[in-house]
Amino acid sequence: MGVTQQIRGVCPVLAVPFNSIGDVDYESFRNLVQFNARNGVESVMMFGVASENAKLTDAEREKLLTILIEEKRKSSLIVIATVADHSLELAKIKARRFEEIGADFINILPPTFLSPTREQILEHIRGILESVSIPVIIQHLPQAGGMEDVAVLAELCHQFPNLSMIKCEANPPFESIARVKEISKGSVGTLIGWGGIAWGEGTAAGAVGVQPGSAVVDLYKWAQRALDRGDVAEFDKRLATFIPWITLWIANVELLVAIEKEILFRRGVIATSYCRRPTTGWDASLEKTIDDAMAFINAGDFSG
Repeated sequence: MGVTQQIRGVCPVLAVPFNSIGDVDYESFRNLVQFNARNGVESVMMFGVASENAKLTDAEREKLLTILIEEKRKSSLIVIATVADHSLELAKIKARRFEEIGADFINILPPTFLSPTREQILEHIRGILESVSIPVIIQHLPQAGGMEDVAVLAELCHQFPNLSMIKCEANPPFESIARVKEISKGSVGTLIGWGGIAWGEGTAAGAVGVQPGSAVVDLYKWAQRALDRGDVAEFDKRLATFIPWITLWIANVELLVAIEKEILFRRGVIATSYCRRPTTGWDASLEKTIDDAMAFINAGDFSG
């Protein structure tokens, strides 16, 4: 795979299922990977926020990624593995290990703990870029305390040819998307995150893919097919059927993670909806949105 490869279309961030006492449920995880593959997903990301990455041990991460690579060999899935360590030394070890296990891309979530300086963040990112030979995605999430100016990240492409993409999660992301395209002269692609709630406008600004959760990936793929046909009106219409729910759920990230797992459980993909602590619940009004989403999914045909 050449370093110029980019992720396109719908690339879900995989949840990590747990059993009723909070241990990783590896069988349910394998089912989840297969569920995404059956729905036509071409790429997936592990160890994002939706994976409850901060609540996993290194041993659990290695086993989960190994299972994902095993499933990848049965399909054409492209696998992205996130490195979110605060320490550069540990991040480099993890990035090299993920490449060794078989990841196709490394996604860097830059450090934010104790408010590192811009130069410290850049040192961290450069160190990971230098440590691997596979393509790298940088996650731009300024609202979490990371690098505010996406231009500084985009300019790294002139030094590191394996900088493939930037995931633009500024709110809103449109200016970031345009700046990355301009600075890199199109060599660095952009992804939309944050549940895809800005997917329509982000695509118009130049983003080439979206990274939602994995619970309703069939709905995202349904919208993507309209976009692939160039039918923007139908794309917008399809988005409008489910993005309002996502917008409500993502008001709190722990809430989104918990509701996505509840939906995966109700769909029979994972055995429980258990989230490791800290987690959150929801009120009756949000319960109705989950019921409405399930009714829509169960009644619909999303193959066209």
